[in-house]
Amino acid sequence: MPGVRTLLPLSAGMLLNPPVPPRPVGPAPPAPIVLILTALLLLLTPFCAHAGIRSKTDVVIMKNGDKITGEIKSLEKGQLTIKPDYTTSSFILDWEKVDHIESQQDFMVSDTRGIIFTGKIHKDPDTKELTIIGSETMLLPNIEVVEIEQLGANFWKRVRGNIDFGTSFSQSNNQKVLSVQGSVGYQSQKYIYSLTTNTQFTSQQATADTNDTSVKTSLYKSTRHPTLYYGGIANFLSSTAQQISLRSTYGATLNKRLIFTNRTNLNAIGGIALTLEKDSEGAQSGARTKALDSAFAINYSTFRFDAATFDTSFWLYPSITSPGRVRFTLNQDVYYKFLGDFYLRLSFYDNYDNQPVVGAPNNNMGGSTTVGWSFH
Repeated sequence: MPGVRTLLPLSAGMLLNPPVPPRPVGPAPPAPIVLILTALLLLLTPFCAHAGIRSKTDVVIMKNGDKITGEIKSLEKGQLTIKPDYTTSSFILDWEKVDHIESQQDFMVSDTRGIIFTGKIHKDPDTKELTIIGSETMLLPNIEVVEIEQLGANFWKRVRGNIDFGTSFSQSNNQKVLSVQGSVGYQSQKYIYSLTTNTQFTSQQATADTNDTSVKTSLYKSTRHPTLYYGGIANFLSSTAQQISLRSTYGATLNKRLIFTNRTNLNAIGGIALTLEKDSEGAQSGARTKALDSAFAINYSTFRFDAATFDTSFWLYPSITSPGRVRFTLNQDVYYKFLGDFYLRLSFYDNYDNQPVVGAPNNNMGGSTTVGWSFH
C-alpha cells in the first residue's frame, strides 16, 4: 500500500486578482522530458521488481496456530508480507497477530528510533521480542519493530510504488478529464529515494486545454544520528492554468524523522533551493527567472491495517533573493485498499504563489478520484 510516498487554509488572494484574460483555444503544451522519463520509470518498475530469487523457507506462526511457510518480503505499516511457494500472490498479515517467526536469511530491521539492525531474525512467542542475529545479537520488543526488509536482495526487489488512473466525461460541455498519479520508493541501510508524480489533463469545448503536472524527487543518506538524513531534492511543476511552462527547484536539505511507528510517520525537512522558472509563451511576470529560496516541508502519514491511509505533503518556499515572495504546494491523498494490491485514491492539490504571472491566479487547486495498483 502506498505510503511515504515523506504536512492549511487556502489563501483568499485568488479572489483579489483581476480576471484571467482569454487565451487562444488550442492544445496544452507538451509535458517536459522529465515527465516522460518519469512515466517510463513507473511503467517499467513493476516488471523489473520480480527479478531475483530468494529461498521460500521462512516460517510464520499466527497466534491462532496457523502456520505459513514461504518468503518473508517485508514488514511495513503494521503489515507483514509473505509469499508461499504454492500461491501466485503474497499474503498480508497483521503484525500484532503474529505469534512468532523464524528465518535463516538476512534482513534489515528498523526500530522506532530509526536505528537499523541486520541479520537473521527470530521472534520468540514467550518473550514477545524479535531476536536479530548478526555481528552481535540484538533483542527488540515487538512494539518497537517498525520495518523489516530483505537484505542482500537486488535493487529492483527493494523498490516499491504505485500507479493509478482516473477519468471523467461530461456530455453537456464536452469536458474530459484524465488524471495519472504514481510514486516509486527505495530504501537501503544508508539511502532513501522517492519519486512522486501527479498529472491532470482537462479538455473542454470552446476553451483551451489545460495540463497541470508536478514531479517531486528526493535522495537522502543517513547520518550518525539514526533519525537524521541529508541529501537533495529536485521538484518540477508545469501548469497551463498558472501559465508556468516549467518551474524547476533544486535543493540541499536535511530530513528529520519526528515520528516513526507502525501507525504514523512524520518527517520535517528544511534547506535551501535554487528555483528556475520558464513562463508560458507570451506570459508576463515581475518575478525573477532564477531565485534562491529557503525550502521547508512536512510529510505526514497515518494508517491502519486493512483500512484507509492518509498522506499529507506540504512544501513551503519563502524566497531569499526576492523578499516577500512566498510559494507553497499542498498534496492530500486518501487511499483505500479494496482488492489485493488494488486501491481507490481521493486526491486534492493546491499550488500557491503570491506573485504569479500577470493575470494568472494565486492558487491552482484541483482534485481527482482514481483507481490504482501498488507493487513491491
